Amino acid sequence: MGKMRGCIFDFDDTLVETTIYYDLAKDRFAARMADLGFPGEEALDILNQFDISNVLKCGGFHKECFPDALVQTYEYYCKKFGSKLCSKTAKWMADLGWWVFRQPTRLIEGARETLGVLSREMPLFLATKGDLEIQNHRLKESGLKDFFRAIYIVPDKTHKEYTEIASNNTINPKESWIVGNSMKGDINPGLRSGFNCIHVFHHNTWDFEEEAPEGEHYSVKSIREVPGIILKKG
Repeated sequence: MGKMRGCIFDFDDTLVETTIYYDLAKDRFAARMADLGFPGEEALDILNQFDISNVLKCGGFHKECFPDALVQTYEYYCKKFGSKLCSKTAKWMADLGWWVFRQPTRLIEGARETLGVLSREMPLFLATKGDLEIQNHRLKESGLKDFFRAIYIVPDKTHKEYTEIASNNTINPKESWIVGNSMKGDINPGLRSGFNCIHVFHHNTWDFEEEAPEGEHYSVKSIREVPGIILKKG
């Protein structure tokens, strides 16, 4: 049996809004830190460092990483300024991190229509990083699960994951596509795996996901543009 063509979609900030909720939490965090007498804007840089460090230590995007980073940043500034750590404030920080995961799953405009068009032409797959429990809940809430032949929730997305997905589903990467908003997690590993890639711009992409592109790819401002590119290429 010959290999087929297919399309692998990213989930967060490609099909559903995600980073906007983190940014809202960060704004509240910075304001609270400023109220405590700490440098609120500077604290966001330290928060980002702790968050990235936690992701790397955990080997992926586990749900505890962000809440822990908020508390770690608060503890860091208490120690730096010689302030007494307040357990209630630390709990408020952690609760703020968990608040992100309780927000409703909001589709990006054009996501459902795009999947509808492409699913009639080829099998679609989903590859998303994140906590298994959180992502399964959000996928169910999104109402998009039925568009995909298979869904992969993985700690990280590298060329190894994409190569494995292609192998397990008899996909020919040269005739297939990866669509996502992250250079680091979607486009560059996709290019290394031999896929055609479409980068979908999202104004809230976390800087951890930013890298210089490693090869030629398509760039679009809206997911609505994706079917036109894929179907035109045949």
